[in-house]
Order: sequence, then structure tokens, then C-alpha cells
Amino acid sequence: MRDIHIQAIRVHQYGGPGELKLEEIPPPVAGPGQVLINITATGVNPVDWKMREGMLARPLPFIPGVEASGVVIALGEGVTHLKVGQAVYGSVDGSYTACAAADASRIFPKPVHLSFEQAAAAGGAKIAWSALFEEGRLTKGQRVLIHAGAGGVGHLAVQLAYHAGAYVIATAGEENIDFVASLGADEVIDYKAAPFETQTGQADLILDTVGGDTLERSYQLVKSGGTLVSIAGKPDEAKAAAAGIRAVWSGAKSVRAMQEVARLLDRGLITPAVRKVFAPLSAAAAAQEYSRLGGPGRGKVVLLIE
Repeated sequence: MRDIHIQAIRVHQYGGPGELKLEEIPPPVAGPGQVLINITATGVNPVDWKMREGMLARPLPFIPGVEASGVVIALGEGVTHLKVGQAVYGSVDGSYTACAAADASRIFPKPVHLSFEQAAAAGGAKIAWSALFEEGRLTKGQRVLIHAGAGGVGHLAVQLAYHAGAYVIATAGEENIDFVASLGADEVIDYKAAPFETQTGQADLILDTVGGDTLERSYQLVKSGGTLVSIAGKPDEAKAAAAGIRAVWSGAKSVRAMQEVARLLDRGLITPAVRKVFAPLSAAAAAQEYSRLGGPGRGKVVLLIE
């Protein structure tokens, strides 16, 4: 057993895509409350390349990746709701690898109607659920504006808000307007045609997944007493107070959000979209660069381990 090694991508120093090194490492072991998963696919998120570049500090060396799908091969002490051989998905810290140990409370059975690629792309729904309902306190009948409604988080946020009974407004490029409308958006704004703030009225809640200038121009569109939630940048609390609104940053994936999303995925009420698939694990650098530079698209980038 000592001679068994698995492939993994590791980062030994912060920098460009060349710092993603394909290496052979000893396999992990499932500790108490953990499961050991043979990884089939991992979602590729902006947080992955931001960590690689050092924009988000993390002890070196590290294996990138925060979500995955695969098959359970071992159970740690105390794990009873999963079984060996079961197809699963969920939050996996260090998912750019052939095999990883993960907190069992954050791992869920994969719905049979979802592919491993789709399941690996479901993490955006958990972020969206927390932003909309935990931070944004969205309720039935409210108006919500979701920026980048075709993106990895945005396309799932549109579906979540629709199923919650909200009036959904979303921004998208012209090429994605029909796609976002098909997800349940009542209004889809072509943000390239004219400034989005000139194309719709105020909303009870705005979910910003873009940051920068988009965030700055969103304060004026929130109703008095409403909420601006950003997952792409920290809002200016003073500016929000002057506008008479709440403004918060949200980037967490709570266990409750994971449970709620798992329930919706099981029932087929939301479906993750896969934008592009890269394979095998050695294509990690190309996958991250596509995530960073790929421009407007539909859904999430996924890396197959193979």
C-alpha cells in the first residue's frame, strides 16, 4: 500500500497557470466524519485561479478545487448516510485530484438524472441559495435583479428565485437572452445594448455576481429598505446607508444551503448547466484560463479527472 500514489494538481508558489503542477502523491485516508471519494469531475471556479494567483491566501502547497462529483470508496468513522460505491457530489476541499477525503455532511447522493459533470457544477446553486435567501431574505412576490444570469452562479440563482415565486429580472448578453428566459426570468436585460439601470425599475433585492462597475451602478436600483448582495466584491456600507438600503457580501455555502439545493436537485427543479468540459487532469491550467478569460457563457466550466 505504501507504493500506491494518485495524481493531483498542486500549487507550490503563487503565480500564473504554470504553477499548476501535476504530481503523484500518497492517497488520503477518510478520517472520522469523512468519506473517501474517487473524483470523476471537479467544477472550475474563479476562486480556484484567484487562490493560485495569491489573491486569496492559502497555505502552500495546496490542491485547488472546492467542489466535485465521484464515487465513494471508503467511509470514515460515524458516517452512516452514505455507502461505498455510491455516486455522490458536494463540497470537496482540494478537488483537483483522483481521490479526496471530504466532510460527509457536505456530500450528497448524486441524482440519477444528472451527469457527473452536471453534479460537479452544482456548487453555484449553494452560493446562490445563501445569497438569495439567507443574506437577501428573498420572499415570494418580491422583485429580484440577478446580474450575469447565464453565469455559473447566475443561471442557478435565476432558477432558485423563479421557484421561490419572485419576479425575476436578469442581465445577460444578447446571445444568452433566450437561455436565461427559459430558466424562468420574467425580464432579461441585454446589458450591452444600454446601461442596465436604464432598462428596468427598482428591485427589492439585487444579486451581483460581477463586481466592479456593475456593483457601483446597482445601489440606485435597490428600493428603499431593500438589499444588495454581492458575491464578487465587498459593497460600500456607507454608500448603502446613504441610499437607505442593506448591502452585504456573501460567498459562503452553508450546510442548510447545501441541503436545500440537494432537495431541489433531487426533484429536478433546478439543473446545473455545463459550459465547457476539459480533460484530463493535466488540462487544469487550460480550464482555469478559460474560466478566467472565456468571457460571457452559459454555466460552469468542468474538469474531468479521467
